[in-house]
Amino acid sequence: MPNKRTLSEAGIVSESASNASANVNTDNRADNSGPVEPYTSYFEAHSVLVALKNTYSEDSVLIAGRRALLTAKTTTLPGAVQQVAVRLVAQLCAHPVIDSVRAICGLVDALNAADESVRCEIYQTLATLHELKGIFASVPIPAETKIVLDAAILSDLNHSQHRLRCSSLAILPMVKPQDRHAIAVDVFDIVCKYTTDAHPKVRQTALCAILREYMMGVELPVEMYDECVVATKDDFEQVRLVAVELIWAISSAYPEYPVVIQKYKVSDSIRLLDDAFVKICDMVNDSSVVVRQRACTILGRFKNVDNKFLSQTFSKQVMSNLRRFVPRGGHSSGYRGRNTGVRGGKSRGFIPTPQGDADVESEEFRLLDSGAAGAFVHGLEDEYQEVRDAAIESITELSIASTGFAAKSVDFLVDMFNDSSDRVRLCAIRALVAIGERALIRLTDEQLSIALSAMKDSSHIMREGIYAFLAVSTLTKSDCLAQLMAAFKVSLDKHSEDQMPIYRVLEALGRNHSEMIDSAFVRSLLGISEHYLSREARIDDIIYAGNVILIFNTSRTNRQRLASVLPDYVYNHLPYLRDKYRDCLPGNVAESVPERLGFVRQMLERPHVDKSVARLSLEACQRLASASFASIQEALTLVCIAHNNPLLFAGDGRSSRVESSEATLKRHIKGFDQLGQDIKEIDMSVHHSRQAVVHYARIVSDMLRAQQLADNMLQRSAILELTSSIMYGSYEIEARTLGLDLDSRLSLVYTRLFAHACWINAHQMSQYDPRLVEKIHEVFVQRIRRMESLAQGRSASISELISLAQHVREHTVAQQGIQQFVVRFKPLLFAPATGRCQRASARISKTAVARRTIEFNHLFPLNLQMHASLAWVAHQHNVLVTVSLPTQTVVSFRPPVGTLKPLSPMHWQLEWDSVPVSLPLGSGESTAVTLSVALQQRADSPWSDAFIVRSDSVPVTYKLEAYYKAMAGNAMRYVNVKIVDEGYSVSLNPVEFRPVSSAHTRA
Repeated sequence: MPNKRTLSEAGIVSESASNASANVNTDNRADNSGPVEPYTSYFEAHSVLVALKNTYSEDSVLIAGRRALLTAKTTTLPGAVQQVAVRLVAQLCAHPVIDSVRAICGLVDALNAADESVRCEIYQTLATLHELKGIFASVPIPAETKIVLDAAILSDLNHSQHRLRCSSLAILPMVKPQDRHAIAVDVFDIVCKYTTDAHPKVRQTALCAILREYMMGVELPVEMYDECVVATKDDFEQVRLVAVELIWAISSAYPEYPVVIQKYKVSDSIRLLDDAFVKICDMVNDSSVVVRQRACTILGRFKNVDNKFLSQTFSKQVMSNLRRFVPRGGHSSGYRGRNTGVRGGKSRGFIPTPQGDADVESEEFRLLDSGAAGAFVHGLEDEYQEVRDAAIESITELSIASTGFAAKSVDFLVDMFNDSSDRVRLCAIRALVAIGERALIRLTDEQLSIALSAMKDSSHIMREGIYAFLAVSTLTKSDCLAQLMAAFKVSLDKHSEDQMPIYRVLEALGRNHSEMIDSAFVRSLLGISEHYLSREARIDDIIYAGNVILIFNTSRTNRQRLASVLPDYVYNHLPYLRDKYRDCLPGNVAESVPERLGFVRQMLERPHVDKSVARLSLEACQRLASASFASIQEALTLVCIAHNNPLLFAGDGRSSRVESSEATLKRHIKGFDQLGQDIKEIDMSVHHSRQAVVHYARIVSDMLRAQQLADNMLQRSAILELTSSIMYGSYEIEARTLGLDLDSRLSLVYTRLFAHACWINAHQMSQYDPRLVEKIHEVFVQRIRRMESLAQGRSASISELISLAQHVREHTVAQQGIQQFVVRFKPLLFAPATGRCQRASARISKTAVARRTIEFNHLFPLNLQMHASLAWVAHQHNVLVTVSLPTQTVVSFRPPVGTLKPLSPMHWQLEWDSVPVSLPLGSGESTAVTLSVALQQRADSPWSDAFIVRSDSVPVTYKLEAYYKAMAGNAMRYVNVKIVDEGYSVSLNPVEFRPVSSAHTRA
């Protein structure tokens, strides 16, 4: 792959332009530089656009901006050259040295003489700049420019080319003034007029513009509802998609607004919320799979819908409560009733149809022709699994809000266990578990048979889902419970890894079916005879242990009643089973032991096992952990203010004081870590805030160690390792912790400044290319200036930072100043609000594939599975799946669309079954790879932070060309922060698969 060209190689900076710009003031550089020429070819302009991403030269950026604006205004050039020049202006406006107002005015001036394609590009560029920088709201644009832009937009709205109408229509709401609550009346009227345009793209753009304003907090008028309903019947798929979103938006803003329905001179009124629900239910029968999926998804957003409409979604026949009566006398003379003149009461007005005889003389009509009739039935029976998934998700959301709807949805969701798609079956199981957690599901015989059939699935995840569903269910009779116990026995014999999930189900079944577990059932379950002495069961029999768990999780009254049936050996086994399966037996199980077995009762009442005593021990651990955390905060506060003592830097006192502070922090952190898990079980939110502080304390400990080794250049490798830990730890806290205040973020940025200074101090810059040294110092100076602006914004006076800034000379920093900053550095206090922070995490579900060695053809890529639950992740586009290869390299992959599904706000479910892994191995070379989940955090200073995190030492032969090449890589701009405590490894055995030779081949 060829290297990307730099700006100097692309021809942006000519020698005369560079000399001219070097002798002028920086603030007036764009005005006093020499004349420039426009780009004359597409390749020249595009090469500049590519090379611009790899430079930070202000002179080059200014000259490139002038040439791009001049090219956009030159009408004699081809349209393609002008378009790429306009895109170049948009890229340049992101640079701080470019005057955005001047660039916008230049683009607006180029509108009048440009052709249609260039005007479209200008409108799109202005829209992009407004989304990124809010130019029409925050940048003071001259009034003349606004007038010219408004006139051009209004003129292009009537242009014959639809692309130009779309571009001008999209930017119109951005240019016109608007308040926080409503769109300007003239803008709304103009945009609504184009919702009925002849071209579908224009109609889509108009509806998208209105939807975008709604998403920004603008209130939509209720009168627009009728136009959106008409748009749902549009021939263009994208128009229907946006119309469905707008219908939901308007209905959520005006749920109680009355909608009048007139038919056969009879009118009725329903709520706008109910009417919108019916309209979107009608979209479930759309011809487009994308529209059907979106409609099914939006149905779950509706709240407080009338129960009669919710019930109608599970029936294809329109119910009587959705019919209205109308007398027929006004339409046909001589009408005397439905059965007048009919023998036996049989009507004469029937017409045979495929669905049955239709009564055309009936006095009732349907209030809504199709509406919500069988909407979810159609969604669950759709041929595409995406639609079925969306229907199940919406059923789950509506079931949580309505108990009656949940009871009707169970039968349909259980039927989905027979679906051909694994993903749909898992989605149906999760929906039923969510419904059962609110109210236990009562299973019929047919539903139990379907669940038992699904229990035979080969997928471990599927079986665990069925177990979770049975744990929130109740059975109708004892025969069903016996049938379920027989199925559990077969599953345990076939899948030994399902032992603990089945035991948890048996624990729940025992609590939910105390009345069914009577003497007859227990005798049949344990094989106890009424006439003969029973043979003692083996204590290590897993089937017998499951039966005991089921029996002793019933109510205390039922256990006391069964004492006359159970043999003594069952009670003798209880202490062993309770200690082995600690979470499967209740804490008061000792109360059900007969008095004659006093020794067994004493064994079950041991203090270290009883849950009440365990709870007290957790509270004691919480008190100890709180005291330990207070010690960490106290030690951290002393470290952050210790450098105020001028005697600290005198003689050998500095090393001893730093070493003492480091040892104190480490001792408190170690004591807190021993009790951290107990705090996590008691209060998760407090645990997250404390965990962030403890993590910062570890970073401070590393900083104190780095200060101790700062003068010893023989410990260069140790310094680089500590620097890497400090830099990565600061990014990890910022990426994983949600809810940090501005002061805490300032402390992390200041920490990265120290790490950067240590990294420079560990390198002898005199040995490297002077141009490379200049670039390294330039990046460091930018970081200093950024830290100064942040500190000034928070009104923080940092003496060490002020002293370091005094050693800055243009784009370099004196080595003496960097060394003094490292030695005298004092970290800022990090104290986020307790209970406010949440920490991002991921829990990987180890599938059955990950539990054995995988054999694959070494000549082809390998696809692995990654199933994980993500918690407190704000942006899904930052999630990465990392694979650690045997070559000590880490490869990152972004999960494709559809593999990351939202469960609740900031909680996601990752289900990716095809993570690509390429291993250059030969046949028989067994190895292993490790999969993990990470968040992508943008680095404050690209290239330098990536080098520091990787603990790299810059080679002496490193040149400026290598610097540019490294900057071109996307991996140098981000830091990947793992959110999994420990990834899971997969053993791989590459083999060569050869086709079996046939008899004809052997012959």
